[in-house]
Amino acid sequence: MPHDSHFLKRNLILNIISHLGPISRTELINLTDYRPASVSAIIKELLDEQLIVETGLTSVGCGRKRVLLEINKAHLCAIGLAFYTGFVTFLVAQIDGTVLHRENVPVRPGMPKETLIEQIVDRTGQLLHIYQDKNIVGIGIGEPLYDPTSYRPEYSFLTNYLHYNDWVKLSLKPRLEQFSGLRVETYSGVVLPAMVERHYGAAKGVENFICVELSNGIGSSLCLNGMPVSGATGRAGELGHTVIDHGNTAQKLCFCGKTGCVEVQTAYPALTAQLSAAMEQGVFSSLSSHIDPEHGITVDAIRHALDEGDRMCMHYVKAISQKLGVVIANAVNLLNPQLVVLYGFMTDLGSYFLQQLEMAIRENTLSAACDFELRTSPHLEKNLPLGAVAEIFSSYLRTDDYKWVYQLQPSDLENNTNSTETGERL
Repeated sequence: MPHDSHFLKRNLILNIISHLGPISRTELINLTDYRPASVSAIIKELLDEQLIVETGLTSVGCGRKRVLLEINKAHLCAIGLAFYTGFVTFLVAQIDGTVLHRENVPVRPGMPKETLIEQIVDRTGQLLHIYQDKNIVGIGIGEPLYDPTSYRPEYSFLTNYLHYNDWVKLSLKPRLEQFSGLRVETYSGVVLPAMVERHYGAAKGVENFICVELSNGIGSSLCLNGMPVSGATGRAGELGHTVIDHGNTAQKLCFCGKTGCVEVQTAYPALTAQLSAAMEQGVFSSLSSHIDPEHGITVDAIRHALDEGDRMCMHYVKAISQKLGVVIANAVNLLNPQLVVLYGFMTDLGSYFLQQLEMAIRENTLSAACDFELRTSPHLEKNLPLGAVAEIFSSYLRTDDYKWVYQLQPSDLENNTNSTETGERL
């Protein structure tokens, strides 16, 4: 059923306020060309529903001061869920990304799915009660990413990779909708990093970018022309299973069933395996004095050795950086992004690793595609539920229907006001 004119006007004004606020009523009238009475009526509705607030006054020339309006950041909230190995993260966040609540709820190995669903529903109910004074607009669920360190050889590749995702869509989602009465949406785990960065992080305002994960696995999350890309079956961005060396049949077989995958050669377990093997063969390294007796070779230990100029660590870190640089450069050549965001705990290896990686990426990038920025977001993997929250707010505001609004800049308000005052209408 088509929406009526009032609904469309109301949504347009809400999106403008969300993107450009604080903004005055006069500026809204100039941008929309709606009658002042219509704008005033809609503003009153939005204020009464606590969706927007009056935040102050602005002076324009010699005229009277104008009241400014902005989205009610403290009142509009959403719940985000994300699955990790061994626990579920619950997050309550405001529309501006401010996190009000975060907790990790353990998941016992072998827990029946029905039990886990009821545990999630019960905790969600508690959060809805705690934040009953807020306007919770929906619940976003990020389908689980696959952690190769949790791989079990007795299961197939697809079983390991997709073991949660069917019941998230078919069982958990409808159960939460029935319980809460809220909009509940699921999102492919491969797009969550891009969602977080696009709305709240290093890629805010960027239309084309790649997020590259550097941890126990190697993966990527893509945003092209402002749209996160999940692919036909939610598996887009599998950089880790790009084959870069298939000539040596004696190589370790990747869990995906191939040899020569970038993940099996360059992810963190590969690096620690290479360092351990070298020390066992008698190669001297200051790394031995930094090894944690309980946890073995840690990122901190490698970084300390690199900072001391340890040649062995520098050799192996440079080697994996060069291979990673090739595969990331291939993605840059293919997709032509404005930005590459690096995230994952391997970024904590420090400046030597990041410098070698950037050098390798840029050396292997086409000159026609080399005008891109490289940034790090080392804690992104902890913030994945924010991606689901961001998309819930996008659905709530229907931002896809108002893409032109989000292309506006604050300077457009000034230009529009000036042209109106001189008798012109944009």
